[in-house]
Parts: sequence; C-alpha cells; structure tokens
Amino acid sequence: MIKTIKPYVSELLECCRSADLRLASLSLERTLTFMDSTLRTTLIAENLVDSVKRSIMTVEDELSLRLFLALEPREADYYNKPWEGWEKVVERFGDTTRDVEEMSKCFALSRYTASMFHALHVAEWGAIKLGEYIGVTDPKKGWGPTERKLAELVKAGHSRVPSALSGHFDFLEQMNREINSMVLAWRHKVDHVANHLSIVPNVEFTPDIAEHIIGSVKVFMTRLMDGIPT
Repeated sequence: MIKTIKPYVSELLECCRSADLRLASLSLERTLTFMDSTLRTTLIAENLVDSVKRSIMTVEDELSLRLFLALEPREADYYNKPWEGWEKVVERFGDTTRDVEEMSKCFALSRYTASMFHALHVAEWGAIKLGEYIGVTDPKKGWGPTERKLAELVKAGHSRVPSALSGHFDFLEQMNREINSMVLAWRHKVDHVANHLSIVPNVEFTPDIAEHIIGSVKVFMTRLMDGIPT
C-alpha cells in the first residue's frame, strides 16, 4: 500500500511547495517520513490512512484561505509572457517596459480599463519620441502637440517638408495614418486633456475593443521604431 500511495503524496507535496502552502507542506513531509520509517509495524500500516487524511485536510484548510484565479490559455499567455511581440519595442524604447508588462497582465485579468491606462502610456511615450523627431517645440511634450505637428507637416505636403525630414515624407504620412487609426479605435473613450491622453470617466472597454487598441498601439510603436533613426 505504501508503494502505491507514496508517489501521489510526493506529487501533492511538490504542488503545495510551488503554491507556498507551508502548513500543508509540513504535514505532507511528516506523512512521507512516516512512510519511510524503518519500523514497518502493523501499527504504522493501520495509521497510514489517518496520516494521509490529516494531510489532505490540512491542504484543504490552507487552500480555503487563498483566492485562486483561473485563466484561459490565451489569457495565461498575456500574463506569463507580457512582452511577447513587444521585445524590439521595449528594447528600443526602454521607458515603455513597465507599461507594456502591466498592460498585458491587466488584460489577462480582465481589468480592461487598467490595461488601456497602460496602453495609453505606451502610446504617449511613442508620441513624445515622434515629437522629438519631427521638431515639436511645445514645452509640454505629449500626444496633443505631436498629433498637431504631424498633421501640419502632412497637410503642407512633400515639397514643404523641413530639410531635417527630407526624404522621410512617406514615413510622416504613415505615422499620421497610424495615429488616426488609434484615435478611431478609442473614439468616445479617450480624451486629450492638457496635451495628454486620458480615459473618459466611467467608460468601459470590452475585450475586443481593448485588444484592438493594444494592437493599434503595437503597430504604431513598431512603425515608429522602424522609421526613426537610432
């Protein structure tokens, strides 16, 4: 009987250790020690079942004090691999690292508004970098000044592009389209307050809209990374 039960007890012990269930781990360790005792008497055999039962009860008691959240495989990927697909972006724009991580983890946990908060921070970082590249002079750097300057440059046309941006008008047009795409994705949900992006109060984001916005921000940052010289 011991040889049959012991592998299951050992496996349960490893699970408890990985979940940091300390009391349950101690109880299971005691049971395994009991099994390994050299005193293989009738008394030990008779009490083995009781020892295992006590250990299982301790596991159940300790689990009852914890809250466990279950994630679908796709959600687990967002949580366990928050930078997947963003590696080059965070390598190039290190200031976005934390927000990309929190954006992905909040999405995995169905906290979509929080996820969008961090997605907007990523977009804001990108807007600041783009603004520096295209010559934004507004001392309050952010989304608003960059969006206005970019629209101004594109509207002026290829022939009037500043010499510092000569040969890069196609990139300016592309980035203008990406910004318009993001604005369309979050319409009625995001405001430009004091030149910065902010979520409209009491607005809710569905998973589809949140993921669409994340995708739009990723495309924006990738295009930005490819178009701005290092």
